[in-house]
Amino acid sequence: MKRTIAILGLVLVAALGAACSSSAAAQPSAPTGPTSDGPTIVAKDMKFQTTTVEVKAGENLNLHFDNQDSAPHNVAIYTDSGASTPISVGQVVSSAKADQVVPALKPGTYFFRCDVHHDMTGTIVAK
Repeated sequence: MKRTIAILGLVLVAALGAACSSSAAAQPSAPTGPTSDGPTIVAKDMKFQTTTVEVKAGENLNLHFDNQDSAPHNVAIYTDSGASTPISVGQVVSSAKADQVVPALKPGTYFFRCDVHHDMTGTIVAK
């Protein structure tokens, strides 16, 4: 009986370790180097007020988020609308402003959304 409990304990520890390492791998890395001032994205009336934002490619940027709703929102940037590969995930805030540092983007089009309300979406164009 003790042997069975010990084996189950080892299996549980291994499973927890695998779960923790896979969630850590999905997190975007912090940018390094200088950061330029970026755009402001406003959430109001349960939607983003600007749904297309242009930024300069190749520079880290400080994105400003202004949540004017009492509901919690954030700005999460992904490689595409599948939202499987995060680039930068901002903190969730209610009735507050928050800044997030976004790593330099290559020229192209990127998807952003509120991770709390997936119907709140937009596009970032890096030129």
